[in-house]
Amino acid sequence: MRNKLYKIAIFLTVLSFVPFLIFLSKRESPPEKVNIPRHKTQTIENFILKSEGENRWQLKASQAFFLNKNEIKLIAPVLTVFTQNKIIIEAKEALYNKSRGVVHLEGVTLKGKDFVLTSPEGKYNLKLQKFVTDSGCKAVYNDINTLQGENCVVNLRSKTTIISKHVRTVIREVLK
Repeated sequence: MRNKLYKIAIFLTVLSFVPFLIFLSKRESPPEKVNIPRHKTQTIENFILKSEGENRWQLKASQAFFLNKNEIKLIAPVLTVFTQNKIIIEAKEALYNKSRGVVHLEGVTLKGKDFVLTSPEGKYNLKLQKFVTDSGCKAVYNDINTLQGENCVVNLRSKTTIISKHVRTVIREVLK
């Protein structure tokens, strides 16, 4: 009798593995990878980027094109730098590099409380609060004094402007 019970127990044990074997044999292979084309650029209308902390600034543009994870092309950007006196930097277009914290501007105008500076192109470093150009610039102070030169460095942190190379200056007296 024991012998029969052992045979039945072994048979039932083997029979219990059958559903497991069927399950393993019918297991599906993982799905094939589907190639979905990615867009090379992502466009955003009314783009706004703000900073926080000590060097506060706000970058707005009518359109922004994300070229890659670090570069954003901006159309008609307006960069507002919040110092003691607010400085507004406008351009026709710009390329913002997030990793370096630099904005390369084309057709740029800097506007402050007492001055307006224009240049065909230049770079603004967001961390250093410094605008640099070597493509020529023209600065008008208090609507009457004019400075022109090839190289310009505007340091918003120290409130200094250095114009060099072929400098021309027109200084007028304010009439009362």
